[in-house]
Amino acid sequence: MRTLLAILVVTFVVGCQYDPYAHLFTTAEPNQDDVAGSYLLTQQTIIPGGLGAFSGQQCLLELRADGTFGATNYPTWTEEFSPNEVQLVACISAAGRWSCDTVGSVSDGTTSQSVWGVCFSNASTHLDSLALTGNCLPYGLIMTYGDPDSGSVMIFEWTK
Repeated sequence: MRTLLAILVVTFVVGCQYDPYAHLFTTAEPNQDDVAGSYLLTQQTIIPGGLGAFSGQQCLLELRADGTFGATNYPTWTEEFSPNEVQLVACISAAGRWSCDTVGSVSDGTTSQSVWGVCFSNASTHLDSLALTGNCLPYGLIMTYGDPDSGSVMIFEWTK
């Protein structure tokens, strides 16, 4: 009986995964005016090389108070989620509309909370939603690539 219990506990612990960035997600609805601003890509863990993989190009995302956005040198990735297969496809520019909305949820194992983020629409090129980070000003943005437990992300920091 003890052996069976030990096996179940080990299986649960090994099988339990955790997004290493979950503690950063915004779980309280933000005021959209507080989210407006410029965000600079400051970290990426999707492919080796960090920001050096972009050959000096800075990625800037501008969320304007009127609900429009502009993205400059925004990285796009291959659709493969295998870490050995992911490649940078291009750094693009895009424009369109944005809004705050729920983009998923996070759970501590017993309670689930909505995660707030930025959704893009009417864009000249498709951009995936980004989750907001922080629960007060200044907010940040994070894009999780593939399995959230893998820690493959792009992190944007508010610049103004």
